[in-house]
Amino acid sequence: MHGCNLKGSLPMCFSNLTSLKMLSLSSNQFSGNISILKSLKLLECLDLSSNQFSGNISALQSLKLLESLDLSSNQFSGNISALQSLTLLESLDLSFNQFFGNISVLQSLTLLESLDLASNQFSGNISALESLTSLRSLDVSNNKFHIPSSLRPLFNLSKLKHLHADNNTIHADDHEMAHSSAPRFQLSSISLSCCGSGGSFPKFLYHQSELQEVSLSDIYFKVDRFPVWLLENNTMLMTLNLVNCSLSGPFQVPSRVHSGLSRLDISNNAFGGNIPVRMGAHLPFLGYLNMSRNYFNGSIPSSFCDTSSLQVLDLSNNQLSGEIPEYMAVGCSSLEFLALSNNKLQGSIFSGNFNLRSLSVLELDGNNFTGMIPNVLANCSFLYILDLSNNYIYGEVPSWIWNMSELAALDVSKNQLFGRLPQWRGSASNLALVSMADNQLEGSIPRAICSLNLNLQFLDLSMNSLSGTLPSCFKPVSVREVHLFKNKLQGALPNAFHDSSSLVTLDLSDNHLKDVCESTNLQELDINGCNLKGSLPMCFSNLTSLKKLYLPYNQFSGNISILKSLKLLESLNLYSNQFSGNISALESLTSLQSLAVSNNKFHIPSSLRPLFNLSKLKYLHADNNTIHDDDHERSHSSTPRFQLNSISLSCWGSGVSFPQFLYHQSELQYVDLSNTYFKVDRFPFWLLDNNTMLRYLSLVNCSLSGPFQVLSRVHSALSYLDISNNAFGGNIPVRFGAHLPFLAYLNMSKNCFNGSIPSSFGDMSSLELLDLSNNQLSGEIPEHMAMGCSSLEFLVLSNNKLQGSIFSKNFNLKSLLELKLNGNNFTGMIPNVLAYSGLNILDLSNNYIYGEVPGWIWNISDLASLDVSRNQLFGRLPQWRGNASNLVLVSMADNQLEGSIPRAICSLNLKLQFLDLSMNSLSGTLPSCFKPVSVREVHLFKNKLQGALPNAFHDSSSLVTLDLSYNHLKGNIPNWVSNLSELSYLLLRRNHFEGAIPIQLCKLDHLSLIDLSQNNLSGGIPHCLKVSALNYVTEQHLLPRSLKYNISSSTSIEVSIEYTVKSRSYNYKRRMLQYMSGIDLSCNKLTGEISFETKNIMKLIILNLSHNSLTGPVPRAFSNLMDMESLDLSYNNLTGNIPAEFAVLHFLEYFNVSYNNLSGKTPERIGQLGAFDESNYVGNPFLCGSLVGKNCSPVETPLTPKAFVGNKEDHGFIDMDAFYACFFACYVVVLLCITAVLYINPYWRQAWFYYIQMAVDSCYYFVVDNFPINFCSGNM
Repeated sequence: MHGCNLKGSLPMCFSNLTSLKMLSLSSNQFSGNISILKSLKLLECLDLSSNQFSGNISALQSLKLLESLDLSSNQFSGNISALQSLTLLESLDLSFNQFFGNISVLQSLTLLESLDLASNQFSGNISALESLTSLRSLDVSNNKFHIPSSLRPLFNLSKLKHLHADNNTIHADDHEMAHSSAPRFQLSSISLSCCGSGGSFPKFLYHQSELQEVSLSDIYFKVDRFPVWLLENNTMLMTLNLVNCSLSGPFQVPSRVHSGLSRLDISNNAFGGNIPVRMGAHLPFLGYLNMSRNYFNGSIPSSFCDTSSLQVLDLSNNQLSGEIPEYMAVGCSSLEFLALSNNKLQGSIFSGNFNLRSLSVLELDGNNFTGMIPNVLANCSFLYILDLSNNYIYGEVPSWIWNMSELAALDVSKNQLFGRLPQWRGSASNLALVSMADNQLEGSIPRAICSLNLNLQFLDLSMNSLSGTLPSCFKPVSVREVHLFKNKLQGALPNAFHDSSSLVTLDLSDNHLKDVCESTNLQELDINGCNLKGSLPMCFSNLTSLKKLYLPYNQFSGNISILKSLKLLESLNLYSNQFSGNISALESLTSLQSLAVSNNKFHIPSSLRPLFNLSKLKYLHADNNTIHDDDHERSHSSTPRFQLNSISLSCWGSGVSFPQFLYHQSELQYVDLSNTYFKVDRFPFWLLDNNTMLRYLSLVNCSLSGPFQVLSRVHSALSYLDISNNAFGGNIPVRFGAHLPFLAYLNMSKNCFNGSIPSSFGDMSSLELLDLSNNQLSGEIPEHMAMGCSSLEFLVLSNNKLQGSIFSKNFNLKSLLELKLNGNNFTGMIPNVLAYSGLNILDLSNNYIYGEVPGWIWNISDLASLDVSRNQLFGRLPQWRGNASNLVLVSMADNQLEGSIPRAICSLNLKLQFLDLSMNSLSGTLPSCFKPVSVREVHLFKNKLQGALPNAFHDSSSLVTLDLSYNHLKGNIPNWVSNLSELSYLLLRRNHFEGAIPIQLCKLDHLSLIDLSQNNLSGGIPHCLKVSALNYVTEQHLLPRSLKYNISSSTSIEVSIEYTVKSRSYNYKRRMLQYMSGIDLSCNKLTGEISFETKNIMKLIILNLSHNSLTGPVPRAFSNLMDMESLDLSYNNLTGNIPAEFAVLHFLEYFNVSYNNLSGKTPERIGQLGAFDESNYVGNPFLCGSLVGKNCSPVETPLTPKAFVGNKEDHGFIDMDAFYACFFACYVVVLLCITAVLYINPYWRQAWFYYIQMAVDSCYYFVVDNFPINFCSGNM
């Protein structure tokens, strides 16, 4: 009665068939139990397979004459104790049922030849099988057996040929220690896949020589090489599967030709090295070869084509390089499947001879192939899948592709294809997948695409420059995904998808479409970034099948009441629009699981009352809207039906109550309430207490204050905590680390914490980032933290009151990438323990660290930023031979460094962006090899550098700031300064430069500040000199690394520039400099007239030309410089009148024309000129007016100076000769006394010379800073 489609229970009349010897009811739909069969005691063969029988099999225990029993593919359950009495059984199949328990009852069935127990729930061991000596075939797959890897219980089964034990648990035993324990069987096939992990390779296999099929996949073996002996011992082996076995080392082939192996799969292991050159010659009959997901490198051996029967070759996901061997493209004529994806292959694809006409699958994606899509593929008439994506293929899409009638999948995305999509008349109607995304295709989508209407399921033409509209005939009925985003499609969306009932994803974002809701069966709609404006169209209410609606990054406005009919919505994203009004329309969307309304203009009640009925809601993101209090915030009694997993409400508003609905949440994992001013003054520790699974908590800038509280018990889930920028105070809890031991990210910066850092931080062994900067912490860095936080990568303790040595004792922070300890009171030397870290950023600036700069700093190969400025470091900069070539920022300013700058600095030429060695005592010249090509800022002022301005910056076209002031440089300012096209600040003050000001400075369009004062420059002022203001100079310097936790991969440093304004020197920070513009050429030997082109200096704020030999009139054009604040023309030879038009310079605060040869009347004291007195005009003998105390009548004769009486001067009552003699005698006596004391006491002598040196240094810097002001008394 096989396959008669019989249903229901077994008929009662079956009990009368007592003479039956064979009964077959297989492949029917019988159900119920089989108790009716217990009377058929003469049965020898019973087949009940492929039905729906259920219950136990106790009725079978009376059928003692059974020789063959097949109960497979039913729903039987319970144990199998009823089989114990069926001792005549030779074949037993219980597979695909629900039997459970052990199988000890089977030990009495000694005549069994075939036993199939697969896909049940049997458990225990298999020792009961050792008595079944007649067994030839055994299948125990997909159970819960514990099987020894030696298979020792089966060793006596001498007739066993086929063993299948997949998906059980394997364990090692003592019999695996040697090969000497040999089983009596010789297997033909064995399958032990997914047996377990960590076991030894089955040693009994060493004694097998008749194997034909071996599958040991998905087991983690404790071996590190390919078992080549399996091939050598088993010459008839046809199939070998060792997938995902954690095998490594080089792949080996047998020493002689193996003529049996036809299928070899070693994918997903860790084999490395080259593929053996003679692999194809030693395995010539392979039909299937899969070596994917390993670490093979080198080229593809051409010997693969010695395997003329090869049909499948998969070498994907390795590190192979070189080209595809031409011999392989010719010799592997039987090849049907070729996968070389995700390697490093290059060159053209099949550039030579080609004979792979049987190809049906070709996957070459993820390589470095170049050239065009090869025309030889047009001959592959059976090609079914073609994937050339993610390469560097260029050219147009060939039209012959559309003539391939069998082609079902085409992917040429992420290449460099260009041109228009071809019109075709081919037969590519079987295409189900088409992806040409991320190329340079243009033009309209051809009407020929309509031939794909029937079978197309996936279309991706995104990230091109396609324009126009979709053809009106394009109506794909089976399509599931359409991606056309980031094109230039225009007009209304046609009826293309009106009948696309299977459409799940439609992404038309970043186009210029107008109408987006034609398909009423649509389940997913994505119109991200389409620049759509106005209210939501009314037709949205018809999209009642929608489950996912994504409208982010548009300009929709108005309310969202139209969405209340979309009751099947599960995910709604309205991010970054201009929606307004309330959110009450959402209360009917009871299927909603994810809601994103961030960056709109919604008015949202802090209670979230409109969302209380959304019982399935798990994810809520509503950042950057307006929150307001409502009545439901007055108590905790109003309970929402949802239990959120994630909530983000940052930047909602100010002065609101803490969201009370959070008191009723217990499944939160992610909470971000940052940037909201709450009406609370304490840390909401109950959030942690109520939500034991909370992993992420961010309360940044919430105006929280008071002491910080931790839970009374350990919170084992929290890994991210950010409470920065609040007003928490007091001590950090002593047991902080013990109560939050699994934190990976902790930011408590910008608060008011004081006291010491708790040593319990060392209990947080998973901590990767710790930021305690900008507090008032004191004491030392705890030793336990320096030892226990072994995972720490980012440690920021800046701007506190910490002291002591840095990591003075034990240290285990070897994972550190960023260490910022600046702005503290640390002492001691730079710790040598940092030499063993992989630091990217090291900032120890603004402390009291002393000693020499250690040489090991330059050996940290990943170091990108080094700042040790404003310390007490001394000595020479070390010569190094390290590999610190990744340094982007180096600052050692304001120390006591001396000697020359070492040549090793040339190793920084490639990546250096910022260099500050200012305010030291460095001497000599810059090394000639130092030519930084990417440098943006160089600060070397206040050193003792000598020689001519080097060619170091000749090619530094990115240079913005060059400050070499206060050195001893000499020679001419070089003409190559015109190469510095980005230069904004050129500061060469107080050197010994001579010659003319180079006219090449006129080519610099971004100059803001020029200071060439106090040099020996001569000649005229270039009339074309120009300056500009508002030149923004970034403080950020990009670092070549990727950081976690969204930390910017850049660093900044606070620098200042000294500039003289209104006769005084000031230090200006970078943020102030962008608003300044000035020219200071004072204290030189310049001659000629002042003849600036006014249009070039219209934004000039400061001009100082004092202390030169300039002639001619004061330019009246200066009255047009409306932003001028300081003008100093004193100490020159200017003539003529002072222009009265200067009265319109409303911002002029400093004006000095003293000591010239000006004439005429001083300007009227109106406007800003009324703020200046006689001192601003003194030294001009021909000026007249009230300001100089001289009326403008004929010039009076000057008074005669007082004459000497005789030849002697009157010194008053002092006898000067006696005074000089006494002074000299006293001076000599004091000097001798001091010398004697210092000679007698060596300690005093050492202290004396130390203070003398300090005094000399102080005087030097005082003179350097103030002498130019006194000397050039007329400066601005």
